[in-house]
Amino acid sequence: MLRLTSLSNKYARRTLRALHAQTQGYPYPARLLSTVDRSLTNPFTLTAHAGKAAIWPGQVAEKLVGNIVQVQATGEATARPFGLFANFVGGTLSDIPAEEDAVGIWRGAGSVWELLAPVFVATNVTTFAAAEAGTVATEVYGTASDATGRMVFTQGVSTPGVTGDVARLLAAYSADAIEVELLV
Repeated sequence: MLRLTSLSNKYARRTLRALHAQTQGYPYPARLLSTVDRSLTNPFTLTAHAGKAAIWPGQVAEKLVGNIVQVQATGEATARPFGLFANFVGGTLSDIPAEEDAVGIWRGAGSVWELLAPVFVATNVTTFAAAEAGTVATEVYGTASDATGRMVFTQGVSTPGVTGDVARLLAAYSADAIEVELLV
């Protein structure tokens, strides 16, 4: 449930929506790393939507020790993508009170989700989706290689567990809405 602190946010929408996740997708309870900056001056702030939240539903979560997570801001091989954040954290849309560290992470390989801007980088997404020809070489995969923890999509062969792929692009409705299948 959104804890709105301003009436101007009354029509805010979730940036992550389950499409086909009734049996494949599941919420996982995790704890946010205590050093994560919840203010809107941290590196995870999405400048086009500043003043809303520090972490958005649909940003990629990285698993640390135990059930501790943080926003995955790079796609290096040592990082372990764990799923997608389910909550707004920080700012005027926060679902999580400042004194709490419990967050939800959506997981489930094979589950299908709709992602809304700004939680993915829209560069080339519609072009990649149009060029996908049903072959391994033209499939499009998303990794958390953006500095803000947003998914960035590239075309080509995936090596799950090695390339850091979090999702496969299924459809691009526009530069603001896409459909993905989770791989974690």
